[in-house]
Amino acid sequence: MKPFPVLILSIFIQAQPADLVIKNARIWTVDKHNPTAQAVAVDHNKIIYVGTEEGVNSFISADTEIIDANGKLVLPGFNDNHVHFESTCRIITGLNLMDVHTEKPFVSRLRDVHERFAPGVWITGGLWSAYEAWGSGSIGEEGRRAKKDFFKPHRKMVDSFTRDRPIFIQRFDRKVFFANGKALEIAGITKDFPDPPGVQVERDRRGNPSGILSGSEVQKYFSNIIPPRSWKQRVWESEAVLKRCTSVGVTSLSDMSDTRQREIFYHLRNEGKLTARIHSRGYLDQWQKMDELGLKIGSGDELIRTGTVKAWIDGIMGNSTARFYKPYSHDANEFGIWRKIMFPWRSQNGGRNLQSNLEYLALQADSAGIQLSVHAIGDAGNGYLLDMMDRLIEKNGVKDRRFRLVHAQVIRPEDFKRFNGKNIIAEVQPYHCTDDMRWMEERIGYERSKGAYAFRTLWDNGAIVCFGSDSPGTNASRYPLNPMLGIYAAVTRQTLTGEPENGWFPNERITVEEAIQAYTLNSAYASFEENTKGSITVGKLADIVILSDNLLEIEPTKIKDVKVMTTIFDGKIIYQR
Repeated sequence: MKPFPVLILSIFIQAQPADLVIKNARIWTVDKHNPTAQAVAVDHNKIIYVGTEEGVNSFISADTEIIDANGKLVLPGFNDNHVHFESTCRIITGLNLMDVHTEKPFVSRLRDVHERFAPGVWITGGLWSAYEAWGSGSIGEEGRRAKKDFFKPHRKMVDSFTRDRPIFIQRFDRKVFFANGKALEIAGITKDFPDPPGVQVERDRRGNPSGILSGSEVQKYFSNIIPPRSWKQRVWESEAVLKRCTSVGVTSLSDMSDTRQREIFYHLRNEGKLTARIHSRGYLDQWQKMDELGLKIGSGDELIRTGTVKAWIDGIMGNSTARFYKPYSHDANEFGIWRKIMFPWRSQNGGRNLQSNLEYLALQADSAGIQLSVHAIGDAGNGYLLDMMDRLIEKNGVKDRRFRLVHAQVIRPEDFKRFNGKNIIAEVQPYHCTDDMRWMEERIGYERSKGAYAFRTLWDNGAIVCFGSDSPGTNASRYPLNPMLGIYAAVTRQTLTGEPENGWFPNERITVEEAIQAYTLNSAYASFEENTKGSITVGKLADIVILSDNLLEIEPTKIKDVKVMTTIFDGKIIYQR
């Protein structure tokens, strides 16, 4: 039997009708095989066409929703590689005083939260004065003039409108705390009673507490008093943060939170309210339980994935606890800390070799097929993990483990070449560079700062560089969810006020195209999901953003001001500016 001519066959072949089509667009696909396009078609939650204006017309039916992008830039949805979601909930829906060090905004922010919170819910957090000594946008000149006498609030500032609302908040350095009248009453700290053990109460001449507390036991004392946030409160907070994610185009994120937060994600998924794909990490000391439950690399579905554990090796730059080989430049006796999971040290081979508890657990988790991610800031912390990586390969063999070196903030020059050929994920957050340059050179000096936030050198030495925010930040720094700020930082290496003029160590800048890839496809690769998301490619999940300006054409200094106009998640429009 003769085959039908091609012309006749074409009569019976029709393009699959699309639910959604984006036309008249400048699409940067982050797909090296098809980098640019004008139109994209979506059926249900999958991309079914990426190509020309003419080509997409055959996918349009009477029921197709059409978006005219008006020549705007279209990108894959952003994938934030590092979010502390539960903490972000508390700071976005609650109290953020990090940039506050005077009475008027202190009172205004507390009043705002008081009016939004349900009756009786404690107001906590705060972290006032984080930017009092080191102003936002600083490049470090005022470091030597850092203040010692920080703003000190008084309960009289807020007691008039918080009579029935307890407040317990802290200064950024966690050395000073503040409680209003209601909180002091609940805690039993009154004029007529002595200070609790380990708590120093500031009082006036008549013995009345001012609200200022200090001492080693303050947090522990109040933690026994403050009730946990209710399920209802935490679901409300989670929905608010997911809404913030949609407004900045974050359609996927990797989370480090407690078990309750994971339960909330599943609850929201079941309710049809989960508007970001979640890569949820457990903690390293939970690896055995995860193994028993069969939670390994790739576990989960398109909305919630598990199979990764998190650990810490050192501290942070904000309080000089990141671990370095040589002492800090501003303190000759300080090298930083090793985190507790590093100890105790375990003997091997009859005691001839010593191995940290972190490495002991990491070897077992890696052997069980669980992905490792470990926080490292200082050059000694990063150096140890690169050594540990060599031993993982030696003992557990070569495999596609995609070890996530979390932050990879300061690397010794001789250690960069050690990334080559090992498929190590440099899980970095470029906004750290913009914010941390206010103190870096004073704390570790000019030479060591050359290896700080070294995006270009990491990329060129074979690390898989992926981007995120580290939202909400540390007790000393605030890191917003907005990917535009991260891309801006990676491309310009300037503060949000545009300093220094040519960028801080400008040789470590990367291109806009690379920064977009780091915030999309590379973050998907980091969680073994590069085949399902991260680029605008036929067959992948339809998570897409439309921007107000073309990142590939505008001046890099303007990137920080670009807005997300439309966010599409799972094939549906979930945000329009």
